[in-house]
Amino acid sequence: MTIYPWQQAQWQQLTRQRRQNRLAHALLFEGPAGTGKKQCARELAHALLCTQTADDGSACGGCDACKLIAAGTHPDLHLLLPTPPASSTSSNPVLSIKIDALRAMYRALSETSQFGGYRVAVIEDADKMPVQAANSLLKTLEEPGENTLLILVSSHPHRLPVTIRSRCQSTRFQVPDTETAASWLAEGGISQVGNALKLAHGAPLRAKDYIEHHAEQRELLVKALNAATRGEASIHYAQKLAQMPRDYLLAWLLDWVSDIGRLLTCGEATELVNEDQRAVLEARARTADKARVFSLHDHIISLLKAEGIALNPQLLWENLLISFENL
Repeated sequence: MTIYPWQQAQWQQLTRQRRQNRLAHALLFEGPAGTGKKQCARELAHALLCTQTADDGSACGGCDACKLIAAGTHPDLHLLLPTPPASSTSSNPVLSIKIDALRAMYRALSETSQFGGYRVAVIEDADKMPVQAANSLLKTLEEPGENTLLILVSSHPHRLPVTIRSRCQSTRFQVPDTETAASWLAEGGISQVGNALKLAHGAPLRAKDYIEHHAEQRELLVKALNAATRGEASIHYAQKLAQMPRDYLLAWLLDWVSDIGRLLTCGEATELVNEDQRAVLEARARTADKARVFSLHDHIISLLKAEGIALNPQLLWENLLISFENL
């Protein structure tokens, strides 16, 4: 079982509700990205379908049901993920949960359980449902059927319609304290995590993902943002940045601009997310126009909110880099 140290309270509560037959028919796992919500949702689904649940409420891993789950063929477990458009050739496609996939899930949940127990559906990144798809979910939430559980997982629950949220029991996942996060990362063989945890805003799984997969991408962004100090034009980096994951880069750029805003409003004693770039940021803040900094900050937030909208990535980064140079 993979229930992380900072999830123990949530897991114990869910296990207690299950044993007392008080588990709601629809759950919403919400909280910052990188806190392990998806893994906990899958563990709960596995435990509900397992025929020999362990004392701690986890799946045994050895029964026929667990073997089917491990093989991805359990007929009563349905996992929905956002997918790109079938015709997309983009390296950064817009992901969404398709209404056809939801309808197929509804049909499966309406059938009798093949194991005589629960039927479970996990919808990851549920906020990526288009409005039409979200509305189609209401009927299932209102009339779920016996021994049916829906688990919605979202790092941005505010993007879900209130009609969806109000029909789910919320389980909140928080970022752990720095000591717990660093200890968990160290147990996985990852040391020197201070900067990674800052960039991940304390979320351990996001910090791990950064260290293992995204450090070079952030290095390129930093190089682009510091281009002017070397007499280069940052716009020359737009093409490379356009090929990289947009959500990570925009989040890092937002932190960079936010740090400049903090220095402008709170002075050089303030704590920064990008502490490894403090000297550069302090120099940049001395010449920055406050109105332009906050305008760019708001623009980046609007781009993060519009992640479901297809944008020309080359033009996007050219515009952002020019805006940053003009602060």
